[in-house]
Amino acid sequence: MALLTRHAKDEWIAPPLLSLGVTLSVTDAFDTDQLGTFAGEVERRLTPLECARRKAQLACELTGLDFGLGSEGSFGGGPMPVLLNWDEELLVFWDRSAGQEIVAYAAGPVRVSSCQWRSPDRLEAHIAANDAKQAWIIRHPAGVMKGLCGAAELLDQLHHTVLPGMSDDQAASITIEPDLRAMHCPERQIYIYQAAQQLAARLQSLCPRCAAVNFWPSTQVPGLPCEDCGAPTPLPLAAIVQCQCCEYEIRQPVEHTVADPQHCSWCNP
Repeated sequence: MALLTRHAKDEWIAPPLLSLGVTLSVTDAFDTDQLGTFAGEVERRLTPLECARRKAQLACELTGLDFGLGSEGSFGGGPMPVLLNWDEELLVFWDRSAGQEIVAYAAGPVRVSSCQWRSPDRLEAHIAANDAKQAWIIRHPAGVMKGLCGAAELLDQLHHTVLPGMSDDQAASITIEPDLRAMHCPERQIYIYQAAQQLAARLQSLCPRCAAVNFWPSTQVPGLPCEDCGAPTPLPLAAIVQCQCCEYEIRQPVEHTVADPQHCSWCNP
């Protein structure tokens, strides 16, 4: 499979696929930053799905292979948008000859966050609270500096490059932000790997009728009964597993037979 990336994503995508006998042909012949950057130098005009799809198609075009992969992450949203930072990772598989697309997904919370420049002590404390392999960005009035690892490198750039000649007001506007590019963000790497695991599972899940890959749950049927009163809850009672190619589907019960009363609108209004 061809993978278009300039951010070393093959390191986390390749291992789950290798178990299927799949190897990656990595190309960086297209500058993926043209599709948008986390730091904002290039505006993101495509949705995450559109962006991952475009990368997968470009991977095929650039390598001549029939199978392409595109990966895209996004931050925000999630179950508690104000209280919790959330990462969503999409991995799109494109079969050019068959015209089939498979979208794998993983998501979860991330702890990494920004802070305002105030003092060396405050910056060191903020960096120490995060993974040592996390890289950082200095956003200042004249632009951004990316890929800085550790408090020592950040302070060196601040004191020798950024702060000299700045007024107090300008210095107060400096922000230290996480560098969210895949090779610099360990928390993202976990979810990229999980998306690759899901893709591997989808490629092994065959339709009982036509044997096409990606026989996978498409929708959920709500109504799992409350353990106390038996009333239906919003939790899923079953999943509809459907084939993309022939549209054959089955109803698959969920693992649990009852829901905790906390999810019941009668027991916990």
